[in-house]
Amino acid sequence: MAKLPDSLGTLDPAAQKVYERIAAKRGKIRGPYVPLMHHPALAEHVAGLGEYLRFDATLPGDIRELAILITARHVAQPFEWVMHAPVAKKEGLPDDVVERIRARGDLAALPARYLRAARVVQHVLARESVPHPLHDEIQQEVGVTGLLELVVLAGYYQTIAAVLFAFDVPLPEGTLAPF
Repeated sequence: MAKLPDSLGTLDPAAQKVYERIAAKRGKIRGPYVPLMHHPALAEHVAGLGEYLRFDATLPGDIRELAILITARHVAQPFEWVMHAPVAKKEGLPDDVVERIRARGDLAALPARYLRAARVVQHVLARESVPHPLHDEIQQEVGVTGLLELVVLAGYYQTIAAVLFAFDVPLPEGTLAPF
């Protein structure tokens, strides 16, 4: 196991301020931020991007969480999944859509509201260019800012997955692995 020791009880004053800023927005530090706090400046930057994407960006919450779940499932990251599946449902993503993503079902059968966003995320995850017609269609739906947010969400949650995997971050206590 590549776990790092928990440094949260031994933070210097500057790192404690970073901890408090991150915890203020998220409620508490857990998951990828436990190992990231070994590098407080990096943790602050990573958290800042995540906070913007989750709390301040332009995408509707259901579309944002769709992108996160597709990314989590693509990389098979259970921590991301268990943290975001309930949020996705709270944001209005239908249960059958969440289950289709979890089961790696055919996303072509998604409701129209989600299909184009899902395709953009799939192209990013496959490291492919977004086809011009899809690019135009998604821009009409969510604007260029929404398109950029979809692309960055897929990359950001791959980064978070890398931290979770690299440092063997466990699922929250009492949580079953979703896949």
